[in-house]
Amino acid sequence: MDRIAFIKDTLDFSKSIKSTTWLLDNGTLVNHLARGIIEIAPKNPSSKAIVLSSGIHGNETSPIEILNDIINDIQDGSLVLQHPCLFIYGHPAATHQHIRFIDTNLNRLFLHHQAPDDAIQEVAIANQLMSSVDDFYAKYSKKEKWHLDLHCAIRRSKHYTFAIHPFNRHYQRSEPLLQFLKQSQIEACLYSDAPASTFSWYSAEHHGAHAATVELGKVSRMGENDFSLLSGFIQELKRFISSSDTNATELSNREIAEYQVTRSIMKKSDEFEFSFAADLSNFTYFEEGESLALDGVDHYKANSGGESVVFPNANVEIGHRACLLVQKCK
Repeated sequence: MDRIAFIKDTLDFSKSIKSTTWLLDNGTLVNHLARGIIEIAPKNPSSKAIVLSSGIHGNETSPIEILNDIINDIQDGSLVLQHPCLFIYGHPAATHQHIRFIDTNLNRLFLHHQAPDDAIQEVAIANQLMSSVDDFYAKYSKKEKWHLDLHCAIRRSKHYTFAIHPFNRHYQRSEPLLQFLKQSQIEACLYSDAPASTFSWYSAEHHGAHAATVELGKVSRMGENDFSLLSGFIQELKRFISSSDTNATELSNREIAEYQVTRSIMKKSDEFEFSFAADLSNFTYFEEGESLALDGVDHYKANSGGESVVFPNANVEIGHRACLLVQKCK
């Protein structure tokens, strides 16, 4: 019987990867489509078609290890899928160099397919991933579409886990998604205020998928991640992909903190700098009028009602988002 080592095979650039298909003993179909892209489908698929992506930023390794363990469990037969799943390891070349990306932020390139650009490796990667998602959803066009794009933050956070709900033309608020987040013990959900070119947005906007970017703790090297605080999420994710619709759990009454994105601060020049410490935690709150950032003649301050800062990063490229500002939903 063939077998995939999701991390080992994907990171082994000495070997080419050819599309290979085989059956597990229980009839589950495994299709190794390309480097870091694996479709696994049960013999009699239930109602969902689920994309689980990781490694869109190469140094965010805990989601990669989580999916690696899930794929191993499926191949061992200890986890039996009920829904077809597309497993993705997005940027192994960046992982190989222990960096977030090589030429530009991959998670800003999912607006639409682009002409190849030899100067930017991530363009070809984004095109391949979008095509893989398109093909997967087309194959299971009558299924309820899902996409969980798994990440981890580069800094500490007042919410150890949180999700970003993409703004899209199909729905303002996905109740099935919110229910999954509650069940999986995700602490907070942010509702985006505008379209974005992230991977989860692509699936929501172009395919109507219940989609989210899910942040799972803080960045660590491969093999150094502590999964003790993610056990609830991992357990629920396994249940989600292995439970039939007639075996769904009851609706969760668990509370989840909900935030609305109020605006983004974009970096306009090399003069950009934040008004706070470099190690500020995500979701730190600023009272109305407090200074947030300077960018040449522009001075950004917290708006009426105060705002919390998420994903502050002064080192982004000019023209990219330097941070999100959010307020608690009332």
